Formats: sequence, structure tokens, C-alpha cells
Amino acid sequence: MPKMVDHEERKRKIADLALELFAQRGYYAASFGEIADACGLSRTNVYNYFKNKDEIFHYAVSELLDTIAKKIELIIRQQELSLAQKLQKIYQVFTNDIGEGKYTSIILDLALRLKRENTHLAEALDEATKALRNKIEMLFAGETSLLPSSQTAFATTLFFSLIESSIMHSLFTDGAFIQNNIGSILHMLGT
Repeated sequence: MPKMVDHEERKRKIADLALELFAQRGYYAASFGEIADACGLSRTNVYNYFKNKDEIFHYAVSELLDTIAKKIELIIRQQELSLAQKLQKIYQVFTNDIGEGKYTSIILDLALRLKRENTHLAEALDEATKALRNKIEMLFAGETSLLPSSQTAFATTLFFSLIESSIMHSLFTDGAFIQNNIGSILHMLGT
């Protein structure tokens, strides 16, 4: 009897292993054949799931952003948490899932390339990032007793700037420094 294959699980596995390979060897140095080898599959089999490296990368980053969005939704719904606690947990989601340095350099490198090339992938990633920002802005908007509505957009921008700079910092510094940043922004917001 033939072995049953969970195609979505295999697709995720290919994307995860490809990101590992991109992080180790660099996006441009890693070939489609090396991705197939890392997965223990033939090139033809990998082509059944993805047309090229860009598609693999797009899928992997989209999955990562989708996972982050789901985690943020869960945090926002936790009524027992204060705004400060929610922001701290959201900050940790970003810095743990992206900023641990594992994929940061490859994501930044490709994000810059995609911005220059103005591809569909860049637009999709930009939309996903805007959706994440909107979730944070809605969180701030719901806390009118702590933050005037006129400062919601500013607080969102400040919070996202901290996340972005912490992710960038993760390339050059240790995680302890990054985790201390959340206290600074919470103090600035008066929470």
C-alpha cells in the first residue's frame, strides 16, 4: 500500500529546511537542488510544491507572519492582561519568532531586494506587515483610559519602530539587551 503524504506538512517542511539553508549559505548561494537534497526529495518532487526559490521564501515568510498574527490575536483577547503585559508578550512574539537572529539576515536581505524590484511578493509582505500594525493599533485604540485616541497612531509607530530596531539589533547583539527594550517603551507610554 502506498505511503500517505500530508502535502501541507511536506510543503511546510520544505520551506523550513529551505530557510535553514538560506540562513547558512545565503539565499543566492543555495540552489534548488540543495534544497531538495536537504529535504531528502528529488528536485522534481520539490517542483510539485514550489516553482522556484522565491516561491519557497514567500511561502515560508507568509507562514511566519500568519503565525505571528495568530499569536497576537490570542494575546489581544486575553482580558486578564494589562496593556503593558499584552505589549510585552507581543514584543516577545516578534523578537523570539523573527529577531532571534536565525532568519533575520536573510529576511532583511531579501526584503531590501524585493523593495528594489517592486515585486508582487514585496506587496504581499507589505500588506501582511500592515495587517500586523493594524492589530497593534486596535489594541492601543481599545485602551482609551490609558492612552488618548490622538496618540494611538504615534504609539503604534513607536512600538513597531522598537520591534524593527530590536530585530535589526539581533544581528549584532545578544537577546538580553533586546528584551530590556520593552521596559523603555512601556515607561514612555506611561503604562
